[in-house]
Amino acid sequence: MRYALLTVFLWLTAVSPAVAAELARFFTHVHTMAADFHQVVRNRHGTVVSRGNGRMWLARPGRFRWNYDHPYHEQIIGQGRTVWLYEPGLAQATRYSLDRALGRTPALLLAGEGNIGRLFHARPMGQRHHLQWVRLTPRGRGQGFRWIEVGYNGVHVRRLNLADDMDQITDIRFTHIRINRALASSLFEFVPPPHTAIVRP
Repeated sequence: MRYALLTVFLWLTAVSPAVAAELARFFTHVHTMAADFHQVVRNRHGTVVSRGNGRMWLARPGRFRWNYDHPYHEQIIGQGRTVWLYEPGLAQATRYSLDRALGRTPALLLAGEGNIGRLFHARPMGQRHHLQWVRLTPRGRGQGFRWIEVGYNGVHVRRLNLADDMDQITDIRFTHIRINRALASSLFEFVPPPHTAIVRP
């Protein structure tokens, strides 16, 4: 479900304090974030169908990078109005405009700026696993997922759960979180290597 990782990080920037005051503080106080992540995808029966891990960085607004290290190498880089998906094993890079990428990556949710009330119905879910949770359900169709649950404490977003249109659940957990540290601008730059096939969907 790597493409689902391409809606969550842009849209979560304006959660109403009436919905989740602590989560709202994330978007007020967190300007950069770096973390390791571990991702597990389960089918509708709860069976694990894939696992992945790697490292992510974001600099709000609009810049992010996810490097998958296992089970395959892959990079997702957000550069303002452009999002790249680079697959070195295939020597292929797919270039999305931001509006086409919104339904494909939760990476956009934490990285950008938007009106959560216009895009999502937000509902507090209480406490679970020592985290506060809020569920976001898209107001429109065609986003590629049915809902997103965000687990957080204080200004730290620690988990994302996503249910896609095939009833698969993706669970993303963040560890070694570092916020508001200086990040090199080169992290969010991408130039396709020579002999890379460029795809524009």
